[in-house]
Amino acid sequence: MNEKELFEKGCFLPEWATDTDERPISVAYSYERKDLQTLLSELDNIKDRIQEIQARQWQLAKLIHFNENQLAKD
Repeated sequence: MNEKELFEKGCFLPEWATDTDERPISVAYSYERKDLQTLLSELDNIKDRIQEIQARQWQLAKLIHFNENQLAKD
């Protein structure tokens, strides 16, 4: 059996249980403390990105509606 068949049957190879990351957990999960202004600017960037995506989504919805109603000629 190959590894995919073993995985699909719920069998896991012993090497899958070993941790390949040699760093201690405290290093791997360190938190970065940010000041309020940095967080607010990141939040504004996220809001702007969401608005861009919503605008593209609206444009795509209009194009799909246009195409589904056969308003476009081939």
